[in-house]
Amino acid sequence: MIEVDPGVRFPPLVYQGVPAANGWQWLRKRRNVTFVRAAEDIDGWKERFHLAIGSVLRWARLFGVFPLTNITASNDSDGLQQFRYLSFPVLLCALAAGGGVMVMIAALVRLERIGFNALNIAEPIFYGMCTLLNILFVRLALQWREFMRYWNQREEFFFARPYGAVNLRRRVLSMTSGVLGLAFVEHVMYVINQVHNVHQESLTCRYNASNPIRLYAMLTFSSVYSSFPYHPLLTTYLLYITVSLTFLWTFTDLFIMLLATGIACRFGQLNQRIDSNLRSGSQAIWSELRAHYVGLIELTERTNRVIGPLVIVSCANDMYFLCLQTLNTVEAKASPINEWYFRYSFTFLILRTSLKLWYTAEVAERSMQTHKLVQKIRSEFYNDELDILRIFSQSGVAISGMGFFEINRKIFLGMAGSILTYELVLLRFHSSSKGAGVDNPCSYRE
Repeated sequence: MIEVDPGVRFPPLVYQGVPAANGWQWLRKRRNVTFVRAAEDIDGWKERFHLAIGSVLRWARLFGVFPLTNITASNDSDGLQQFRYLSFPVLLCALAAGGGVMVMIAALVRLERIGFNALNIAEPIFYGMCTLLNILFVRLALQWREFMRYWNQREEFFFARPYGAVNLRRRVLSMTSGVLGLAFVEHVMYVINQVHNVHQESLTCRYNASNPIRLYAMLTFSSVYSSFPYHPLLTTYLLYITVSLTFLWTFTDLFIMLLATGIACRFGQLNQRIDSNLRSGSQAIWSELRAHYVGLIELTERTNRVIGPLVIVSCANDMYFLCLQTLNTVEAKASPINEWYFRYSFTFLILRTSLKLWYTAEVAERSMQTHKLVQKIRSEFYNDELDILRIFSQSGVAISGMGFFEINRKIFLGMAGSILTYELVLLRFHSSSKGAGVDNPCSYRE
């Protein structure tokens, strides 16, 4: 259905985060009356992105991620949604980051003593990279309120008719439950695998362990306990650090996916409206569509400035562990439990990385789709505003890592080539470091 020259639509008047009390916002322009949806028709919990993703972020704080208070509060409410240094989320964040640094240093000290190889260097890299991600989320939390205020300003246009309602909350929660559900299964399998390894070592070495929890802790966190004496509280702390940083690794990929989905969803709404107006020559309509497209371009560029470092570290982390797990495929597994855990873990890593790249590349795909739609319009319907939109949409926009690379469909081939290159380097390092970095067998003592 083609729109009948409605003039320029504006978002509802907002004062301190509260929509105007009257049901319709009216504007006379070019002898036409235009309006947006009634305020009571907009379900903020379902349609506003900062509220949809806030439902996820407030639970992530339990793992020391995103230490922001009152995260689902209005962005314009004074005293709310702030980064407070003296708060429980900040305490958990500090415990996770401090513990990550401690384990990384302890692992490096242990490797300095026994030697490095291609496999055991993964421990300090994992804890170091995840701690860096934690710090980057603190940086993001400091900017979140202003970032979401800017996001809301660009998002308001899509609450106006003829744009329909989009249940962003359902999309966010379905993606989150899917990814974190698979991550939970992976962690449970890791614990089962580790318990099995400890049990097998205790049988082989004939440990007479009176405290199985102590045995599990000493063998699982051997890097830390080679420098510190055993203590139950330290074991509890190390378990929390492991769960927190493992969650953070998965959550970073999920977080990038959710932000990209929020932007791609608005590009999709815009493209649907353009597709319904391919036979319209109204300058008013195309002026409005051009303004909305430019708004989404600006939102994507602002998002890149905010999450650029996070994207770089996340992609580097995923690439390294993809290379490492590919190397592990040539290693013999001691038992079926080890084999099944490795298969699931590797499959989940590939799936999660692919999903992150696929959903993030949707921003580039849908922004370029705008140009393809505009190219379909016949010449008799062309006008100045439409020509400006055609020029603006030629290059599109994409989520990028601080401008070093853009995430689009082509990145899959680029990443596959990079993994192959670095895999050859790892294989050479692995063959040259065989025999190094091996602990003395049966070294556990009560």
